[in-house]
Amino acid sequence: MKNQDKHYLKALLLASMSSIGVTASQAALTSSILARKEREGSDTSTEMISEALTNGVLESHPSFGEVLGHTSHGSHGSHGSHSSHTSSSHTSHVSSGYGGGGGGGKKYNSTKIGATALGGLAGTVALTYLAKYIIKAHAKHVAERKAEINRYRAYASRDLSEGIYGNDVDRLTDLLVENDALDIFDRKFSGKWSHYKFNRKVKHSVKRMQTRMGRRKTGKASTFFQTNLQQWKERRLRLITAVSRDSLDLMENRDALSAVAILLVEKGYLKSYDSDYIMNEDEKLKIIKAYNKFLHRNQLPETTLVDEQKLRLLNSLPNNQK
Repeated sequence: MKNQDKHYLKALLLASMSSIGVTASQAALTSSILARKEREGSDTSTEMISEALTNGVLESHPSFGEVLGHTSHGSHGSHGSHSSHTSSSHTSHVSSGYGGGGGGGKKYNSTKIGATALGGLAGTVALTYLAKYIIKAHAKHVAERKAEINRYRAYASRDLSEGIYGNDVDRLTDLLVENDALDIFDRKFSGKWSHYKFNRKVKHSVKRMQTRMGRRKTGKASTFFQTNLQQWKERRLRLITAVSRDSLDLMENRDALSAVAILLVEKGYLKSYDSDYIMNEDEKLKIIKAYNKFLHRNQLPETTLVDEQKLRLLNSLPNNQK
C-alpha cells in the first residue's frame, strides 16, 4: 500500500475518533500504535488499524465498538440474506466487536472490521462536509437576499444626520443628485466602505431641498423628509403642469402660489417660504414680491396673475439657489 494512502487512512481514523467523543489519551495511544506499525514496515493498512483499534480504543470506548460492530454487520455482502445470520454467529460478532468475549467465543476477523468501519466512517465524513457546504451555501444565499431586500426596501426607516453611513444614506444622496441639489463630484469624495457619508455637503443639500419644500432648514433628513424627497420630482412636475393650464391669481390659488414659490426658491428670487402657512397674508405678500422681482428683471409687467408663459420662462432659468 502506498504511503500516502496509509497517511490518509490514519488521518481519517483519528478524525473519526474525535467526532464520536474518543478521549485525547485514547486517540494518542492509537496514533502511537499506528506509528509503530509503520516503523516496523507493515505493508497492510488493515493490520495496522486492527492492532490500533484492539489495543487503543476498542476495549476502552464502547461507543466506538458499537459503531464498528453495526457497520460491519450492515455490510456483509457474502451472507446472501439477513436471515442467514444465526444467533450464535451474531453474538460472536458483538462479543468480538467489544473485545470482551469469553475464550470459547468465535473470534471475528478484526481486520475486516477495521476496513469496513473505515468505509463507513469515510462516508460519514463525506456527508458531514457535504452538509456543512450546503448550510454554508444556504447562509450565503440568505445573506445576499437580505442585502438585496435592504437595497430596494423603503429606505426611509431612520432619521439621518451628519456622520452617518449606510444604504439609506446612499439612496438619499442619489435623490439629492436627481433633484439637482447635490453635485456628483461632491458625492464621490464622501465614500467609505462602499457607502457614502452624510457629510457637510450632503447636509447643505438637505437644507437646500428643505427650503424648496417650504420646510424649516434643519439639515437633518427625517423620515418625513425622505418620503417627500422620494416623491418630490413627480410632485413638482405635476403641480407646475396643473397650474400652467390657466391664468391663476396668486392671492387666491394655493397650488399656483406653491408652484411659483418652489420655482422662485430654485432660481434664487425667494429665500424661503412656509408651505404650512403659505396662504397666510404675510407669506403670500413675500412670495408675490419675489415674483414681481422676477417679472421686472425679465421686462414683464408686475402682476399677481401667473400663466403658462410666465411659468415656462421662470422654469427655464438656471438654478441659482444659495
